[in-house]
Amino acid sequence: MTAVAFIGVGSSSVERHSDRSITAFALDAAVAAIEDAGLDRDAIDGYIGSPKSSHAAALHVDGADEVSVRLMAERLGLRGLKFGIDLNSAFVTEMAATAAHALRSGACNYVLAVRALHNLPGVRYGQDETDLAYGEDQFKAPFGYGTGGARFATRLRTYLDRSGASRRDLYQLVSLARRNARRNPYAVWRDKGTTLDEYLAAPMISEPLCRLDCDMPVCGAVALVMTTAELAREAPHTPVYLAGTANWQTADQIFERSQRDRADIDMCQIYDGFSFMVYEWLERLGWCEPHTAWKFVNDGHCEPEGPLPVNTFGGSIGEGRLHGAGHLREAVLQVSGRAGERQIAGVENCLVQIGPIDYSSLVIVSSNPH
Repeated sequence: MTAVAFIGVGSSSVERHSDRSITAFALDAAVAAIEDAGLDRDAIDGYIGSPKSSHAAALHVDGADEVSVRLMAERLGLRGLKFGIDLNSAFVTEMAATAAHALRSGACNYVLAVRALHNLPGVRYGQDETDLAYGEDQFKAPFGYGTGGARFATRLRTYLDRSGASRRDLYQLVSLARRNARRNPYAVWRDKGTTLDEYLAAPMISEPLCRLDCDMPVCGAVALVMTTAELAREAPHTPVYLAGTANWQTADQIFERSQRDRADIDMCQIYDGFSFMVYEWLERLGWCEPHTAWKFVNDGHCEPEGPLPVNTFGGSIGEGRLHGAGHLREAVLQVSGRAGERQIAGVENCLVQIGPIDYSSLVIVSSNPH
């Protein structure tokens, strides 16, 4: 199978609120990624977007809280697209997998992938403003079982009861995220640590999830450029290869699919839209026995100097809610040795997981194309 590689990474600033449009943030990231890949815009002949805004009260308006392939191609002046698609998905890992299929099929040579989010003024994140509910929401919305944390809080409550962990233990995940965010120039929390007392006093969103367990809505964008391994030889930076992919149903096969053992993984970037999700995936992927991941974290295994560093850039809780785009960006930077003061020595393989336990996407990125 033809190997594919990441050759360009770009980011906009990440801001809590902004008067700039989502398009401006997306263009910042896209232009930076193309330049990082050492390409002219005319070389980009493939585009993959993931425009879906995942806010409960999203407007779903192109150029307001979403950006489409049509809009980005027009604003970037991409006139030679041979392949262009928007995914009905929020996961940048699925964008990478789709780009790999396009490149391997010969549909295009250089794919630009962009994920952008915008914290629109006047839109209450996590709360649908309509009084109507359709589909499965008919059986959830009347009971407050929505994206504001309730459905995740029930899982956390069960986890705490079965594991013997407490909210004091959960704080260790939040503390790790904030400490790692200090070395991330994009992170909205980079200059703001937190203490156990502050955590325990934070307002509850949906008990036992408090406000500090939740990622913060932000304005920002991440872009990546991918190509074939052959063309990647011409890139100005060390290529990073897509070794394997999986979804929530095939997550247990990610090591077999990537031809890597669990022991080959040097670090993980695990989605933490809500803090305890890190526990779920450390256990699901076999690093911990069920209901023991909290001990694994408390014992320092996930620290930057530990045997399995996790979310070295601060994760969503430290950087802001880019819906996992920052996780893949960090993986590519770490494996290519370009993570600056966050760099962990000797990183060859990084696992990236984005999404909750019941709907997720995973990739392993590697310094080795085979």
